Amino acid sequence: MVRFFLPFLIFLLFIIEGTIMQTFSPERFGSEYFIIPRFAFLVVLVLSIFFGRALGTVYGLILGLFQDVVYTHILGIYIFSMGLIAYFLGFSYKIFQKNLFLLIITAVFGTVLLDYLVFGLHTMIGITELVHERFFRERLLPSIIINSVFMILFAYPLRKFLVFLQKSDDIEEKINKRKKDFRWQR
Repeated sequence: MVRFFLPFLIFLLFIIEGTIMQTFSPERFGSEYFIIPRFAFLVVLVLSIFFGRALGTVYGLILGLFQDVVYTHILGIYIFSMGLIAYFLGFSYKIFQKNLFLLIITAVFGTVLLDYLVFGLHTMIGITELVHERFFRERLLPSIIINSVFMILFAYPLRKFLVFLQKSDDIEEKINKRKKDFRWQR
């Protein structure tokens, strides 16, 4: 049951990004600022840091596919970007798991990398003609703020839950090993 919670959480955050967050977005009220929430991707990055780059990459690719299908008209940009960043941040050391501050900084850094990679690919393909200064001021900075606030609020409970999952995996492995050893001795 606990295993199904992570995909459900990521999917729920993906839905919240596109519905609830867009309702309260500043551009809806005439502001020039544009917030890009990356809550689901932040969870994928933390997951990648805790459980390794293979699992994080799979979640990143699936989330990227959802992002491409729902929000863009070009398939592959988010699949590539989210998968790649989750893979590279999965190389993080155990110190990132234990230190909450480093976990928050690393996850927010991953969203900055994602935004820059997507912006660069869109610029290279010719989808956007937005200059870097406007992108940085109007999109990246507000997005960093909202994603940082999300991570500050939810990093501790998420970390506690992932530590619980790691311990339950260790216990499960020990039980399976003992069962195997017991069968071998018979």
